[in-house]
Amino acid sequence: MSKTGLSRAILLIVTVAFWFAQYAYTPYVNPQLIVMGVTASVMGLIGGAYGFTQFILRIPVGIIADKWQMKFFICAGSLCTGLASLFMVILHNPVGFLIGRALGGVAASVWVPFTVLYASYSKPSHATRSITMINTANQLGRTISFLMAGFFAARFGPLSAFTMSAIGGFIAFGLSLFIREDKAPSDRKTLTVRELLAVGKERNLLISSALAVCVQLITFATFQTFTMNHAVTVGAAPEQLGYLLVALLLPAIVLGFFLSKFILKKIGAKILIVLGFVFTALYCLLVTFTSAIWQLYLVQILGGVGHTLTYSLLMGICVLRIATEKRGAAMGFFQSVYGIGMTVGPLIMGLLTDSKSLRFGFLFMAGISVFSMISAALFLQPTRS
Repeated sequence: MSKTGLSRAILLIVTVAFWFAQYAYTPYVNPQLIVMGVTASVMGLIGGAYGFTQFILRIPVGIIADKWQMKFFICAGSLCTGLASLFMVILHNPVGFLIGRALGGVAASVWVPFTVLYASYSKPSHATRSITMINTANQLGRTISFLMAGFFAARFGPLSAFTMSAIGGFIAFGLSLFIREDKAPSDRKTLTVRELLAVGKERNLLISSALAVCVQLITFATFQTFTMNHAVTVGAAPEQLGYLLVALLLPAIVLGFFLSKFILKKIGAKILIVLGFVFTALYCLLVTFTSAIWQLYLVQILGGVGHTLTYSLLMGICVLRIATEKRGAAMGFFQSVYGIGMTVGPLIMGLLTDSKSLRFGFLFMAGISVFSMISAALFLQPTRS
């Protein structure tokens, strides 16, 4: 195997380990905070820390990534995801969880260098295939994390999921040191913040980004955080908390394949995004009316379909009318802006749960889904791209 081929293989393994570490413990964050006796508002603050650090860091990382070696960001991100879990294991209290989730956001903010470096190992004509491959490794890491975390949590307790995550992060860091990057730092002009914001004035990008804020707000208020609160109330066992996210993820993987191959060309992105918000609204309406774990599994599938139709397609069309040389900046703008939703979603849900009830919070999120559906129908431009 050539040195390039070896680095490509190592980077794929690092990607699997990285996303394994990022997600193995997530089903157990809120249940552990419940055991600690913290309020829903504090849970929201801790959940929002993950999005807040991404919101702060994505634009700076996007600006300087081309000037530095991509390997640096991959190593740093892998180390941060290991440290994030380690903090929650050693400092097993709300402060430790706040630091850990914030560090997890730091790690997630360097995802773009993963994709850029992996694509650089292939010919430009194979860029789509490369991105598909590394995104598959991303999804594989998440799926393995939920399955293994559920298995070990059932036998050794929820804390084992946090320990596994830390191990996965440090494995990713150790392997990332052996990645070879042939490309020297770019000498092309780096976009300034002013130029980046100028790209963000494009109408289609603004609308897509605003809708993505709503998608991530709902996502991080529900199945990434407070859905687990309801799962605990219906008697979910530790392993079932992990399997709930498998039920969310697997339909998304299958649907993602058919979207790119068949569905998108026949129906068009705008209609599918509107349908995605319909499914998301139904998900939010139904979650707290479930009274058994098997019912919650079925509702999770509905949520997975809704999230795929909205988030994936909005990410695809946000750069549709952007000049090729500015698409990287546009994607950086898009990903930074939707960090607002990741930050405020858990905060809003926590405050509503404390002041009203968990069910009221989910109904409020259903209202946001309906508002987003109407906005997408009115303002998104039709496309079958």
